[in-house]
Amino acid sequence: MMGLDQQWATVVALVTTYGVRVVGAIAILIVGWWGSRLLHSFIVRQCARSERIDRTIVFFLANGARYTVLILTFSAMLSAFDVATASFVAVLGALGIAIGLALQGTLSNLAAGIMLVLFRPFHIADRIEAGGITGVLREVNLFYSEIDTDDNVRVVIPNGKLWGEIVKVTSRNDTERVELKFTRPASDDIETAIARVRDIIGHDGRVKRMAQIGVDTVADATYVLVARLWVPRREAMQVHFDVNRAVMQEFQRRPPRLEEARAAD
Repeated sequence: MMGLDQQWATVVALVTTYGVRVVGAIAILIVGWWGSRLLHSFIVRQCARSERIDRTIVFFLANGARYTVLILTFSAMLSAFDVATASFVAVLGALGIAIGLALQGTLSNLAAGIMLVLFRPFHIADRIEAGGITGVLREVNLFYSEIDTDDNVRVVIPNGKLWGEIVKVTSRNDTERVELKFTRPASDDIETAIARVRDIIGHDGRVKRMAQIGVDTVADATYVLVARLWVPRREAMQVHFDVNRAVMQEFQRRPPRLEEARAAD
């Protein structure tokens, strides 16, 4: 019976000792996870009060603080089990070299994220084109960024694609060039057709300037007129639609021939 009593006492001691540590580790994990989310929200709210702080920096700082708290939480959880954190850090450093060599792409994305935040070549809500993706930038994280495309699809793109390659920031300037093309039969007088197109475009108040208008290509039975216009960026697509419709309606009328135009003169 004494042997059983001793074994039972040992079991109780182990459960008491390590059970408390397990409960403490779970408590540390819960508090750390909750604290990281709370800190993330706090930084976002505080930075949102100032218009001088760019949203790109806000999300980057908030995510960085959150991951820092999670790392400290993991270290505190190891301390609850009497694991020497100094030794753990040393081992982690040795493993970090090997992991760094294996994850060069991931670390390059981290470095690219830092550079994007420091130099800010574009900002949140800018319309950009990178890596074959065109859309509005919604968030810049530590390793990746998120873009909403024109068909409302959220695309996750590595930061390396935004820093190490060419990026078009199409929303930076206020105006945009719209190119319109109209195919006409070769029998149409070119000067008359150009005058009709020029007149329609001139009556559209949204057109800031007509850069060029003329014949783009010539075929056996047709030729193509091209007109390049400068319009406000937000109205570029609608101007494209409206002018195309107006020109088509104009050309659907009986087109004046060369002889008729001369006779009219």
